[in-house]
Amino acid sequence: MPVFEDDAEAAPPDRRRRSSAPKPAVNVAATRWYEVVEMVGRRVRVRADDGVEGILPTRGAHVVVADRVRVAEGVVVETAARTSRLERTGETAGSRLVVSNADMLVIVSAAIDPPFRPGLVDRMVVAAAAGGLSAMLVVNKCDTGMPEEVLEWVARYEALGYPSVLVSATDGRGIDELRAALAGKTSVLLGHSGVGKSTLIRALVPGAVVLTGELDAWGRGRHTTTAAKLYDLPGGGRIIDVPGIREFGVGHVPREELRHLFPELVGLPCKFRDCLHLGDEGCVAEEAVSWPERLESYRKLVEDCV
Repeated sequence: MPVFEDDAEAAPPDRRRRSSAPKPAVNVAATRWYEVVEMVGRRVRVRADDGVEGILPTRGAHVVVADRVRVAEGVVVETAARTSRLERTGETAGSRLVVSNADMLVIVSAAIDPPFRPGLVDRMVVAAAAGGLSAMLVVNKCDTGMPEEVLEWVARYEALGYPSVLVSATDGRGIDELRAALAGKTSVLLGHSGVGKSTLIRALVPGAVVLTGELDAWGRGRHTTTAAKLYDLPGGGRIIDVPGIREFGVGHVPREELRHLFPELVGLPCKFRDCLHLGDEGCVAEEAVSWPERLESYRKLVEDCV
């Protein structure tokens, strides 16, 4: 694999060699642009358009997979403007950028084990829309059975404009349909831990080295992916694998913007144009929205948003 001649920069510095002499300024004009294709601990793997790769330290710069970065003297010195951004909010870590410059968020759920979580889907489609990404649903493990309730949820999301594919990474069901939906796009695969995302990537990218795990005794997925990584799809398109998540909030989305990210709430003839659809006087949301659980989900998110 081609690498930078100065990949030695990625190694820890010799702490015994210290100097008070000022460090030379980075010659930005002599740098090249690369794409971040993998997070490797506190370092990143970058790739140039001609295929040249290297593993570099970030030296304090906050970069994510699919970022376009400028490199000089073995160090990331600049990040290009991002065309899209997928963020999530945690209870302890605050808002965090997950990936950038992607076209679509693919929300991977399981048919039964772990159970389908509409609330998580709601948060993810909101985060996608807020960051400039489209969204689609993939229900994996459909070979284990497909509860009627899950099919109803999927149909409701499709009615709102979110396409879906039912797949089985085990027997190959739906894989060709999913591959066609991913063609020509940079897509982020994200889902709760244990939904079979790693197995799905192996089905989409033959030869991909992705470890797979199992659910523990409590039905929780073991984290088998430890860092985000970008894969090229045979026939075109790319997918970004992100470690299975245990919490995904949208507290970074302004509450005034949130009401515009639920399609069924857009354009409601409420008495006040700035209505937040919380059931105040003149609000018609409860009469207009045919899916009460979605309205309840929206109102819960409003409480968490800034």
